[in-house]
Amino acid sequence: MSGVNVSICRSSIEPFHKVNDLSSLALITEGGGQRGVFTAGVLDVFMENNFNPFSLLIGASAGSLNLASYICNQRQHAYRVITEVTTKKHFFNYYNIFSNKGAMNLDWLIEETKTNLKLDWDTGKKNMKYKKVLACASCLYEDKAEFFDLSLGSWEDSLKASCSIPLLNRHPVYFNQKYWVDGGLSAPIPVEEAYNRGFKNLVVIRTNPKGTYSSHQWLKVAKKCLSKTKIATLIDMLLIHERNYERNEKFINDPPGDAVIYEIHPSKKLNASLVGSDLLSLHSDYEHGRKLGKYFLQYYNHLK
Repeated sequence: MSGVNVSICRSSIEPFHKVNDLSSLALITEGGGQRGVFTAGVLDVFMENNFNPFSLLIGASAGSLNLASYICNQRQHAYRVITEVTTKKHFFNYYNIFSNKGAMNLDWLIEETKTNLKLDWDTGKKNMKYKKVLACASCLYEDKAEFFDLSLGSWEDSLKASCSIPLLNRHPVYFNQKYWVDGGLSAPIPVEEAYNRGFKNLVVIRTNPKGTYSSHQWLKVAKKCLSKTKIATLIDMLLIHERNYERNEKFINDPPGDAVIYEIHPSKKLNASLVGSDLLSLHSDYEHGRKLGKYFLQYYNHLK
């Protein structure tokens, strides 16, 4: 028997699904680089309404950065990081993509969240006494997801590991005696992890429209031609991401019988890209997220 998937989207108004128990809610946030501005819009509306009933929060890549702002209860923090930091050449520069520097400067982004756009970890730590916030990262040589508790150890290393996009970030992040790359490789939408931890009511914030699949068969052909190059290693990573994304998507669309998934997703492809987006596109996607955040809260209030 299948569980329930409820689509929260302006173009898809589903009947209210009454559930008996809304306790032990989990929140899962997808990555997507600058497309995470959509998630920032949703979470800002949640904060404006003092809405954080979640016992478990799990984010992958940009999704983990959004959760850091959310658990610290800082409205517009994630929006400002995306629009004021990730749009700067000091953070991302195409011309450095094949240099030793790499195109992406995660160290600078994290430094900004400690200085000019400082995260309020005093508030965050108080909130994490009652909630668990996990940042998903991928172990480079094991094709395995790891989930780092932001209340333990170095939150800086955990967030950097979760967001370290291969090729763009020149070197993987090294800590805990392992090399780590973007959590979106092994668990693009880490909904199964929440379910396996015993959470049956799952709120998932997506940065892609419902039913998004990526299938690049040409990558398999290219890999055969480039079998002993660094490009082949990158292709391997992309294929791993596609496989895991499809698995996560299937779980969301056809959840186990005891699960209810509330899926907040864009009604269409977002204007923003992974990187290199203009401010108009970012603001438009942020407002789209705000609208769906408000719609979800209206929906949620009908369930209580």
